Amino acid sequence: AAGVEVDGTNFDFNNTVNLTLGSLDVDATGTVRFNGVVTTQAAAAGLVTITNGGVLTITAGGDMNLEGAFLQDGAGTISTAGDITTTNDAITFTDEVTLTGAVALNSGAAGGTITFKDLLNGNQTLGLTAGTGNIDFDGVVGGVTPLGAVTINAAAAVSIDKAFTAASLNQASAGTGTFTLDGLLTAQTGVVTINANAVDINANILASGAGQ
Repeated sequence: AAGVEVDGTNFDFNNTVNLTLGSLDVDATGTVRFNGVVTTQAAAAGLVTITNGGVLTITAGGDMNLEGAFLQDGAGTISTAGDITTTNDAITFTDEVTLTGAVALNSGAAGGTITFKDLLNGNQTLGLTAGTGNIDFDGVVGGVTPLGAVTINAAAAVSIDKAFTAASLNQASAGTGTFTLDGLLTAQTGVVTINANAVDINANILASGAGQ
């Protein structure tokens, strides 16, 4: 199908969405739910933009494989167990995110920035691959429910602006930018591994693992 733009109250996408042309733009005053895989194929477009007034739910079956960027910019919260992969484009959540299953976000080798602008919670693993893009945690992470193991597979700069609580944090490959910490970083059961070109540590790090 070509690009799709829908505007209304509640939307449930219970089957596969495959757009060979254009983008997907959902503007809902209520809830939005994805139960099937979403694919966009247009190199010059392929964006998914979701403006949700109610809860946005992405189930484990609602993985997204996108040629363009992913943007959630509504006032509603997000409940997600779905992976999102873009082709060197940004992945942005502007409201509170709760992980309900293991999640992997990948913005490509030439990387778009991965951004969590609000709270992030959920006792689940989180894998982040931003390539040459950045990773930004703007809000408190794990303040209500600590995250499981968080792995940064690739990124330029990593910024943690507020308190961050998870089972562990592992920057698995060397970042080309600066790892900046401005809030208490707590690894409840594992270690903290920082692997960056430069570090700017302005808050404490607490790790319960064997080393850090």
